[in-house]
Amino acid sequence: MQHDRALLSAGAVALSLSATVAALMAHLRRIGAVSGAAEREIYEDALLMLEEGQADDASGVFLAARDLIEQQLAMDEVVRAGHG
Repeated sequence: MQHDRALLSAGAVALSLSATVAALMAHLRRIGAVSGAAEREIYEDALLMLEEGQADDASGVFLAARDLIEQQLAMDEVVRAGHG
């Protein structure tokens, strides 16, 4: 049971942090504090930080996090292409 609690806690922290960052980015875009290009740069910087910090991670956590950011960047590219 302890493992399940730790997993639940870690998942809750990650989900709440992700939701908070997404809401912050949306708010900053909405008020004009961050441009689309700056938002993309922020996500690219986050991706780089994960790549530099992963070392010998065998758990797959860093890979999964990188995949999520790469998917977000790809979706942003599709949206941008549709408006360009």
